[in-house]
Amino acid sequence: MIKVFIIVLNFRGSNDTKECIHSILSSSYKNYEIIVVDNFSGDGSVPAIKEAFPDITILETESNLGYAGGNNVGIKHALEKDADAVLVLNNDTVLAKNCLKEFVKASSQFPNSALGGRVYYYDEPEVLQHFGGMWNKKKGKFINVPNQKFDPNLPQNLDFVTGCALFIPRKILEEVGLFEESFFLYYEEIDWCFQVRKKGFFCTYVPTPVLWHKESRSFVSPKPPQSYFQWRNRILFIKRNLSKKEHLIWLLTKLPRRFLLLLIKWLVKKIDALFLGDSPKKQVSRLSYKASIRGVIDYFRGAFGKGPSWIYLKK
Repeated sequence: MIKVFIIVLNFRGSNDTKECIHSILSSSYKNYEIIVVDNFSGDGSVPAIKEAFPDITILETESNLGYAGGNNVGIKHALEKDADAVLVLNNDTVLAKNCLKEFVKASSQFPNSALGGRVYYYDEPEVLQHFGGMWNKKKGKFINVPNQKFDPNLPQNLDFVTGCALFIPRKILEEVGLFEESFFLYYEEIDWCFQVRKKGFFCTYVPTPVLWHKESRSFVSPKPPQSYFQWRNRILFIKRNLSKKEHLIWLLTKLPRRFLLLLIKWLVKKIDALFLGDSPKKQVSRLSYKASIRGVIDYFRGAFGKGPSWIYLKK
């Protein structure tokens, strides 16, 4: 039986983390160790988790390192403890009883793959969430799966698998390395999957490991931090993973039109608030467009990390 280290990153989400851990502890597969990385929550998360699970290892960072940096702390610890494989797991997930067992089984069938499983919405437990995606060169964006052409009952190689539950054999980590911390949040697992494929490995969706993720299907309007990181990091991802020619074509043909649209929408939001009144919902929407614009600008400024402080303010 291979030893799996499960990395659960917590940032001010102790209730979700505890529910996640409870589901892990109910697993039919028993040769695992849980590593909780607290990403400088400062909200009482650590004592709450320690009280609920006194025997679980908790690593505390000295600052918020983002998804990439926080998970890297846990992965380094797992490798130092001779992990055979690592499961990078979002704290807002719940595993089916056989999920871990099925990941281990699938890894023996696909030993040269980083694996993603079958993910359902937590609030709609029979509705499939996305499992990853394929890069569409013509459109210059990712097409998430499953879609009409995708059979969720069959294992399939993808350009990337979702980072909410990413099962990684040790040999791939040793060859590919850790997540790129410049991203801080969003696109880091996609970037990592592309590095995996560059090294001759695969990113494979397997249907048998089942879990539920607390991402809402009804979520429409992104918040300012999401808008900022998605725009900034999309360009960084393209630079790191596409050819110089593809990167240049995207910058010259796709980005100008999309950036102009952002500016127009932001101005429309400002005019709307001026003449038709403002509201907290409008403020967040307007700030999200402003954050998107700043994300593009910060990419060209070379400003990475956690971004400007104002994107975290709801005003």
